[in-house]
Amino acid sequence: MGNGTDPLGGRVVWCLGMYASASTWVFNIVRGILAVDARPVSSCFISNNGTHLQPQDPRQVLLVKSHEIDDAALVAEVAGRSARLIVSVRDPRDAVVSLMVAHTFPFERALRLVEKSALLCRAFAADERTAFLKYESEFFNTPDTVAALAAHLGCALEASAAERIFSGLTRPEVEKHIARMPQMRGMLKSIESGDLLDPVSHWHSHHAGRTGKTMKWREVLTDSQVQEIERRLGPPPAFQGDL
Repeated sequence: MGNGTDPLGGRVVWCLGMYASASTWVFNIVRGILAVDARPVSSCFISNNGTHLQPQDPRQVLLVKSHEIDDAALVAEVAGRSARLIVSVRDPRDAVVSLMVAHTFPFERALRLVEKSALLCRAFAADERTAFLKYESEFFNTPDTVAALAAHLGCALEASAAERIFSGLTRPEVEKHIARMPQMRGMLKSIESGDLLDPVSHWHSHHAGRTGKTMKWREVLTDSQVQEIERRLGPPPAFQGDL
């Protein structure tokens, strides 16, 4: 496809998500949609490494996944080259708890990461190029999400293809994939935690066993921790999805 009438040709599709907001699921749904639509795609994860995007073939779509990015110039570059954004958010209290439980991060480290990702999501939540997904809506349990994202991307997708993409990313299927990762070639391993990463799908071994439970913060956080989250991100309902 050329870049004349194709809004995605030579452009970026940016999956920008708060931590623990099902952003990896979104990334893989978009990968599946673009594959069915027969678009040449490359993908990358961008964090705080200070690197810049490489020049693209005008026929190719670059699929970018990120949480927080401290480099303002890099944020501007990704945003400037983005044709479409998909922003996924979650109640920061539950996002903090997720990092504390899944990664055993101390509260302050978890909050710092969630805060940075939430503020970046907030900056683009109302952008006209953005599809906004709220974790509490359980969009990841709804097949209609696939069709809605395909429409947002301007991709033709038959109902059978949407169902196939969704079925391949249900919780049981994700768990099967993660269980196979120790035997798969090309997996990356964290020196710090021993966590495995599939560089293609971006599933980590720590994604296994997730329940998707909301309001878990009530069982884990102290009153002072809740107050600190509210102080830094605003009191409810300001941060309950409407970032």
